[in-house]
Amino acid sequence: MDDVAEIARMIHRLEEAGLSRREIAQGSQTSPSAISRIANLNAKNPTFAMVKGIQAFYRRHFPNGEPSRRNDLQQRFAPGCQPRAGR
Repeated sequence: MDDVAEIARMIHRLEEAGLSRREIAQGSQTSPSAISRIANLNAKNPTFAMVKGIQAFYRRHFPNGEPSRRNDLQQRFAPGCQPRAGR
């Protein structure tokens, strides 16, 4: 199950990068329903070809490994603006 969870994390990272599940399916040469099953952790035994396709597609989009994540405050507030106390 850990392997499926890692592939699901890859799918979620690709979605965070702005790709739809349909685009992920096309790029990894997998069906959209299989992408959804894996992302929702409902796929018990995905095929080797499916897993390798998703991994290859992920590596094409993030060749240097993990995408850089911005701090949540940087996403919510404009440059130079500070959050008020209590937020």
